Amino acid sequence: MARILVVDDDVSIISFLQEALPALGYTADYAESGQQAIKLLETEMYDLVLSDIRMPEKNGIDVARAAYKMSPHVPVLFMSGNPNTIVEDRSFLAKPFTVAELELRIDAALAPPEDEEIIV
Repeated sequence: MARILVVDDDVSIISFLQEALPALGYTADYAESGQQAIKLLETEMYDLVLSDIRMPEKNGIDVARAAYKMSPHVPVLFMSGNPNTIVEDRSFLAKPFTVAELELRIDAALAPPEDEEIIV
């Protein structure tokens, strides 16, 4: 079961994800600010970071940099309600989104790269 760090200053998104992620089989910790997320990254291990891009003070890019510094292999999936946000399509989730869209993006983010050989 993958463990996800969710970062968003919008309590309605947090509330939605608190219901959706367990229903999809994931465990998650929730941070309502970039600062809180960075503190969690310093002490906890995650399989994925799901972060809003635009937040006051420490934004999603700051969170992604901190995550990469502490665990370079952990993917970051960005969320944004701003239609002008330009991010690689595979690592982006446009708000509002459905549970099906969420599941698709998480599965893609957690999948090994296509050129990486899987050893069994």
